[in-house]
Amino acid sequence: MLKTNKFFLFGTIFILAGLALFSKNLWEDYQVGKNTDLIKVMLEEKKQEEIEEKIDGIPDYIKNPNIEMKKVMVGGNEYIGYVIIPSLGLDLPVLSSWSYSKLKIAPARYEGSVYQNNMILLAHNYKVHFGKIYRLNIGDIIQFKDMNGNIFDFSVEKKEELDELQVEDMLSGDWDLTLFTCTLDGEARTTVRCKRIEK
Repeated sequence: MLKTNKFFLFGTIFILAGLALFSKNLWEDYQVGKNTDLIKVMLEEKKQEEIEEKIDGIPDYIKNPNIEMKKVMVGGNEYIGYVIIPSLGLDLPVLSSWSYSKLKIAPARYEGSVYQNNMILLAHNYKVHFGKIYRLNIGDIIQFKDMNGNIFDFSVEKKEELDELQVEDMLSGDWDLTLFTCTLDGEARTTVRCKRIEK
């Protein structure tokens, strides 16, 4: 009888701990979503003040693909644009560089440039960030809008799961855009590879 009570007590403790963790994750996801929406509003306001004037109608990135992507500062962080995934209902600001603390704010550039067709973006697996990219299908459209309003269209060409230590594999290949995030257990990276759709 005493043994049964111990098992019941431990079981109850584990269930309560699981519920607490689940609740914490839901709350964190909700907060991140609210913050992301606020950042988008602030970026739009800031962007209106700094719109690029095209002298000859040709965007600077076409004249010089090596040009640095325009950054807009909001809340002490620099942003380079937005990643838009219509099939998942996502429209997210993208930080110019990443750190673990920044990933709690928004997706970020891991490396590369949209102008050079080699950009890699990463984000936490929050549902409101890249937590649903595993649902993307081959052929789905992903867009990137830079801070000058230029829109770049991409098509999903490949999905793969890479081990967390496969850094070289993440960087290799002739992909115009890559998105990645941690799997739920944190042991691997859900990776989506894309090719640019030329207009």
